[in-house]
Amino acid sequence: MPNDHTQSPRHPWSRLETIFLLWTGLALVALLPITLFLRAAFPLLTVPWLLVPLLVVLFRRDATPSGFRSIPWRAFLVTAAINLGLLLLIAALVEPWSHAYRSLVQAALASTPPDTTFAWLVRFSGLKAWAGLLLYSGLVTIFAEELFFRGWLLQALLPRMNKYAAILIQAALFTLPQLLAALVLPPLQGLLYAVVYSFLAIGVVGGWAAARTGSIWPSLAAAAISNTLFVLWTVATR
Repeated sequence: MPNDHTQSPRHPWSRLETIFLLWTGLALVALLPITLFLRAAFPLLTVPWLLVPLLVVLFRRDATPSGFRSIPWRAFLVTAAINLGLLLLIAALVEPWSHAYRSLVQAALASTPPDTTFAWLVRFSGLKAWAGLLLYSGLVTIFAEELFFRGWLLQALLPRMNKYAAILIQAALFTLPQLLAALVLPPLQGLLYAVVYSFLAIGVVGGWAAARTGSIWPSLAAAAISNTLFVLWTVATR
């Protein structure tokens, strides 16, 4: 007679979960050697942004609650294009007179040691510098933020409350650590960076994209591309 308390076996790792574990695990392991290689400041907050979703997926054996899921190419392209367009529109309305993001990038480039995301432009030049910035941010630092906030956190909130409340809550929580960066700016620029760029552009717009698709891919692509474009504009006009 079978035992009523026998647990069903846990399903094996799928290809999606395997890719998630490899990507997230390698990103976490790479933080220290890349920091040493670039002679940069260790991105301490990136550790929990990667570690929490990693532990959740290890426990559940399911990457989809972290927003790490496949979506149709059409949905990805359309949502990412809208997301990116809104980010660029917000920057076009605010940046020409406030120079908030420009000041932040300049402060990051001038800091000693520099932030790892921007240290590529300090240590290298030309295509190597820009490729390093785009790949490192897209695969590690910005990926970690999107995975934690627009992925794990937002996907955990959505079943428990109204969609718009969930988007606003994760955007507000995402903005809190960004206040550390805002403190290096003059008060008005710091306020604009926190409210307009962090909360509205990345938090709310990116949260909308993640809620619409259940995936981090559109917001990740938009955030990585827009960050590179903003930094390129800053370096070109300084």
